[in-house]
Amino acid sequence: MKLVSAILAVILVTAASQAEGRNCRQGMTYCGSTLRAIATGQNYDAQMAATGHTSGNDLFYCKGGDNGDIIWIQTCPTHCNDGGSEYNDWCA
Repeated sequence: MKLVSAILAVILVTAASQAEGRNCRQGMTYCGSTLRAIATGQNYDAQMAATGHTSGNDLFYCKGGDNGDIIWIQTCPTHCNDGGSEYNDWCA
């Protein structure tokens, strides 16, 4: 019974840590929609609002730091493409 309880505790801790948001990777570009997805509504809504650009179709540059600071680059003319976790997002 103790083993089952220990296994369940590990599973719950792992699931909780995966549900937390994360910061952007310094030097990479991100669509607004990607930032919202990785942050799960934590810090990027406020940062995007501070730039005056809150669309998922906006492209941002990640400056990094403790809060994953971002700079607005442009609004994509057609749509913003998610490059995946290892590549930059880009405008189309």
